[in-house]
This record gives sequence, C-alpha cells and structure tokens, in this order.
Amino acid sequence: MQTLAQIVGYAGLLLELVIVVRSIQCKSFGKYPVFYAYIASVLCADLFLLIAYAIATPSAWLYWGVEIATVALGCGVIPEISRYVFARQISLDHFVRWTAVVTFGTVFFVFAIHAYFLPDWKPAANPAELERQLRVAQALALMSIVFLTGYYGVEIGKNMKGMILGFGVYVGATLISLALRGLIGIRFSSTWRIMQPSSYIAALLIWTFALWTYEPDKLATPGL
Repeated sequence: MQTLAQIVGYAGLLLELVIVVRSIQCKSFGKYPVFYAYIASVLCADLFLLIAYAIATPSAWLYWGVEIATVALGCGVIPEISRYVFARQISLDHFVRWTAVVTFGTVFFVFAIHAYFLPDWKPAANPAELERQLRVAQALALMSIVFLTGYYGVEIGKNMKGMILGFGVYVGATLISLALRGLIGIRFSSTWRIMQPSSYIAALLIWTFALWTYEPDKLATPGL
C-alpha cells in the first residue's frame, strides 16, 4: 500500500510539471493565470511535503495546513472559469462569481468564528471539516456553471470543458472520500491515502489532454 501511494504521488508530481511546462511552451499560462498558478502552487507544495517526509515524519497539522492552502487557491479558479465561460453573458458571470466569493468567504468566516469563540474547538483538530465545506462550495459553484451553460445554451470550448470536468471529478471524489473517512474513521485512512491522490491523478490527466494546446472559445473573449 505504501509503495502504491508513492507511485501515485510521483505520478502526480510528473503530471503537474508537464502541465506547467506545457503551458509555458504553448504560451497559455497567461490565458488562464489563476488555474496555472494553482497547479504550480500544488507542485511546490507537493515537493515541499516530499522533502519534509524524506527528512522526518511531519505532524498531521503540516499536511492539513498545506492541503487547506492549496484548496483555498483552487477556489480562485472558479471565478476564472466563469469569466471565460460567460464572457458574452456578463450578468451570468457576475452572478456566479459573486455567489462563489460570498460562499467561500462565508465558509472561512464561520471557521474563524468557531476557532475564536469556541475554546474547545481548535482549527488544527478540524481541518478535514474545513476542506469538506470548501469542497461543497466548489461543487455547488461548478454545478451552477454547468446548469447555466446548459439552460442558456452557452457553448464551451475544449479547454474550459476539460477544466470543469477535471475539477468535477476531483471535487466529487474528495467529498466521497471525506464522507467515508468521517463515517468509517481511522480504518479508512489507508484507503483514503490512495483514493484521494488517485482522484487528483485522474483530474491531472484530464487537464493534461484538454489543455495540451490553447483553444480559445469561438464565442468567448473575456474582457469584452
């Protein structure tokens, strides 16, 4: 099980590196800066954890701290997706982006209130709950984008389709694994260590193929 986890981890690092390098080669990094900055930050975080685990066994707090930081960065990708998908539907874009900002902001605000006013409630002991809430917010935002594009017949290019599908696969699998982890408890930990990164590998593969070349949407030019 440990060997499989290492293989999955190294595969993730390789795919992240491929995505970042390819974005520079085809000059698409500047087209989707938030998304590629998110991938680059995850790559740096994974390298940091790899070195940390090679030196010693870090505390669970370190892992969850890095995990929550990257999840928070990933939340910023949702408004970027909306900006491209609804480039010609400004009102829909504003609706999705403001909904996402308010939802993510509320999650962090409630988490901070709990941590400050409840002496027995410590953030270090509840990071999985924060991630679950953020993943739920991401899932709702993605579903709203998919619903609105279908309802209003908005055409989506290959890049955006891949970006949405990749996030959908990863967020959905993460919510399922977090739910099972909460129900089963520590017995699910070994399976969770494989299931969580494996879903991320699936998302990385989708992003690699969908974003291999930059293909602007025919009817979408952000900023117009």
